Amino acid sequence: MMKKLSILLIILMLASLVLTACGTEPATTTDGTEETPNVVVEEGKDYSKEKLVIWSFTDELQTAGDIDYFKEMYTAPGKPFEGMEVEFVAVSIQDGYMDKILPALESGNGPDVFTGELDQVKQFIEAGYYGNLEAMIESSPDVDLAAEKADYKEYIWQSGIDPATGKLAALSWQVTPGAIFFKTDMATEVWGTEAGFPSMDTPDYNAEVSTWVSANKFNSIENLLAAQEEVKAFNPQWRLFPDDQAVRFFAAGTNNPVKWVDENGTLNPAKIKEQIPYINMVGSMYGETIETSLTANAAEWSGPWFDAMDKDLTDAQGKTWQVMAYSMPTWGLKYIIEPNMEKVDAQGNTLEKPAEDADQATKDAYAAAPYKGNWGMAVGPNSYFWGGTYVGINADTNLPEAAFGFAKSMLFDKERLAARQAVDSDMYSVESVMAPVIAQYDGRDSLGGMNHLQVFNEEASKIDLSNVTIYDRGLNDLLGVHITNYKQGAAGYTSVADTLKAFYADVQVTYPEIYVDGLPTE
Repeated sequence: MMKKLSILLIILMLASLVLTACGTEPATTTDGTEETPNVVVEEGKDYSKEKLVIWSFTDELQTAGDIDYFKEMYTAPGKPFEGMEVEFVAVSIQDGYMDKILPALESGNGPDVFTGELDQVKQFIEAGYYGNLEAMIESSPDVDLAAEKADYKEYIWQSGIDPATGKLAALSWQVTPGAIFFKTDMATEVWGTEAGFPSMDTPDYNAEVSTWVSANKFNSIENLLAAQEEVKAFNPQWRLFPDDQAVRFFAAGTNNPVKWVDENGTLNPAKIKEQIPYINMVGSMYGETIETSLTANAAEWSGPWFDAMDKDLTDAQGKTWQVMAYSMPTWGLKYIIEPNMEKVDAQGNTLEKPAEDADQATKDAYAAAPYKGNWGMAVGPNSYFWGGTYVGINADTNLPEAAFGFAKSMLFDKERLAARQAVDSDMYSVESVMAPVIAQYDGRDSLGGMNHLQVFNEEASKIDLSNVTIYDRGLNDLLGVHITNYKQGAAGYTSVADTLKAFYADVQVTYPEIYVDGLPTE
């Protein structure tokens, strides 16, 4: 249900507060180091009797210090919202974030500020749950809308716009482009004799190998399939990817993919045509056993999936298999791959990873050891992103000025963002924060000194979200079910045509509003 009246009231309220505010006086220094934020406050309001409620699908706002920073700068003694209580609630997606927040928002009891991933944000915007963030920025005495828009990555800014109003409703300080991380020593053995492959004494060897692999092996869906076949042919115990989920990001194979829903509001035939090469590739990759598969049949997030990042995985029969590459976004390198990379001693010998029950000293010594440095960072047939935390303000909040204060502390406080980035080394959406970091970066040790931030920055600039719809996750998941049935040879799935017909039958039931007859089957 759209809540245009609520949004209008917030805009009018903010405009009024600008004229009557007692918090628009020049910033003052209270402790010699921190200045009181120049924010709009409601005249005469006792904020010590109020509570700002913030929900998120991740606990990052708590663990990264964002909640504490907001309290320090906005609710502490002498600050604009002095004494205001701040309640933070983290509910993971696995624990039913959307199942909990949607009823709360619909009933009018939702949080003042809440986050979401992109498809969730689209859903929040469509339902009218997010207020007009752009109007709040325009009403702020110290935030320049044009300057902020120019400073943010275009796809991040555009992804948070409400199509009904053309105004910004949500924004993310993160940018999460992806890459294909791969073991350069394995790639060298497989393709090292091919024309143009860098010689071992090439400066920045990992970066040069990454460039070559990107251009020659990962640059199209067809080449991705051929590369898998070449890896297996070189060594029957090697596989390029752990499982076929690694190629799902390349289903379109282009940086200008077709929308799932066309201008008529119905399932787009052109999108189906775009998916067919991907369906064929997944069908070709699958085998019931690792021996017959082009992948290691190690499901994403499973134990074997993690094991193969280190060196190898062992199957139920005791055979060992090695995996070369993983598709991961910005956060995947730091939090997923690096903790599982091989380490070496002072002589360059590979160290054995400590067992779970090893003593702490052994674990600490291993953690302090240098990486083997045998990983590179390539790009695939198209750019992609995975994840990202968007911040928006409830259209029905009774504390729009405080809610915007929190959004401002997360999105437009450049000193805070720079300090935050220096701690987490993540890729941020803000050019003024990232440009000096990228320019001065010495390179990632785990990637042999590669400037991975530069690669991520270039990939982020290629991402176009004008094709995103609120149906994307649902349709992708639904098609994925039928692709799985097809690749596994389930009854009734003997061809791509069978797969698409079954998919259409489910769409007709699940999303009847977009179903249309006459969709392609080949």
